[in-house]
Amino acid sequence: MEGQGRRDAAGAHRSGRAVIAAAWALIGVAYAAEPAWVHTVAVEAHGPPDSPCSPGGSSKSPGVSTTGSSAPESTPIDLGPMTSFVLDPASSQPQLSDDNRARLQIGQPYDYSKVPLEPFRGSPDALKKIHAVYDRMEERTHTVRVAFWGASHVAGEYYTGEIRRELQTRFGDAGHGFVMPAVPWSGYRASDTNLCTQGSWISDYDRRSGGRGDGMLGVAGMSVEASDPATLGWVQTAKTNPQGRSVSRFEVQYLRQAGGGTLNLVVDDAAPVTVSTAGSGPGMTILTMASGPHRLTVRPSGDGPVRLLGVNMEDDKPGVIVDAMGVSGRTMTSWNRWNEDLQRAYLQRRMPDLAVIAYGTNEANDPRLNPEAYRTELRTSMRRMRSVLPDAACVLVGPSDRGKKLSGTNYAIWGPTAWVARVQSEVGPEFGCATWDLQQVTGGPGSMLRWRLLEPPMAAADLIHFMASGYQKIGERFVAAWLGA
Repeated sequence: MEGQGRRDAAGAHRSGRAVIAAAWALIGVAYAAEPAWVHTVAVEAHGPPDSPCSPGGSSKSPGVSTTGSSAPESTPIDLGPMTSFVLDPASSQPQLSDDNRARLQIGQPYDYSKVPLEPFRGSPDALKKIHAVYDRMEERTHTVRVAFWGASHVAGEYYTGEIRRELQTRFGDAGHGFVMPAVPWSGYRASDTNLCTQGSWISDYDRRSGGRGDGMLGVAGMSVEASDPATLGWVQTAKTNPQGRSVSRFEVQYLRQAGGGTLNLVVDDAAPVTVSTAGSGPGMTILTMASGPHRLTVRPSGDGPVRLLGVNMEDDKPGVIVDAMGVSGRTMTSWNRWNEDLQRAYLQRRMPDLAVIAYGTNEANDPRLNPEAYRTELRTSMRRMRSVLPDAACVLVGPSDRGKKLSGTNYAIWGPTAWVARVQSEVGPEFGCATWDLQQVTGGPGSMLRWRLLEPPMAAADLIHFMASGYQKIGERFVAAWLGA
């Protein structure tokens, strides 16, 4: 039996529901009864402890016995068809059109502020639905949820972090949103949130080397698991940043599985809440407390494996939540391999108002694909997306510009990027989605090179990703495009 003061999640469910109902009523949201697999516990918490994070946490694959941590790998690079041009104002390379040369400001100092704003494009109905979400934010009486799924640009949490900051500054901070409670790979980060991982966790995601391949990956397409009680993870509100400084509920998502162990949840200095993860299907424990700075610590008890699917950090007040759920190197076909029932269960109780689907860079790098094959593949994935997000406003964000240095000032532009974006613009409207061409957002073909050659550079040396400052600009442009939807 657990020590005195410990609370069982199921036993506190009824009183916790009353607390949540009152909280939602305060912000004008009708309270709906939670499914049986969701339990709510009110805890007495008095602020996060001062203890810092001790280094040494790691993640490993289910099929790998050695410890260590590695980020998801990208699809092997294949040059494919590329357009070569010389980054020189005197060059007469025919492959770079006059329109693109003007957009890239070849022959003059590059000023990104002069690049035309790329709008959301789509049917009037799709744009109207997106703008309606913005109108709802402006009312400042609701919680509005924006959810991003994607590959490395989303996984880095730089441009989504900028979007979160801009929207929360304007319309209110309703919490950070989704975060993993332990790192699923080295370098995992979340803006305006403090994270700590100790011990060795087992992480999984689609096409993880040595992964389970069972698709039991929750709403975000990833999981972490541990059974050793010396293993722990914690998430904590920001200490000094303007955003992310308060939370009033931690929603802990876990997989109930045969032989599942006991999960210990501790908020600040409160008595631990113990949760059994035995069974099957989705599980969730909601911990509620007075709004303020808090830390949630998760750890297994040692009586079996505990598989965690994520934590939602929310503050029960009007404002915006931005969930960033990206896995580097993935394509949208990952959705087809996630367990649909598990993902749907979580989304049905917490449906985003706006879904942003940001894949394409890795599709453009896939030598198997041509426009026809990608069109078929994208339609299949979009049908899967709409099966769990039937009514959400939607934006497809296309692939970023990509370059490769050949020699001297001679560079090549990744050719498939343009047709991937074009196919998205054709298929998106079939599923009620607008599109946003990220290559055009940054200035068109060749813009990645211009961003890299700035001082300081806004693009990374691999000419695929961006520096933090570059991602910040993209986030600003996303919000500006949304204003004009």
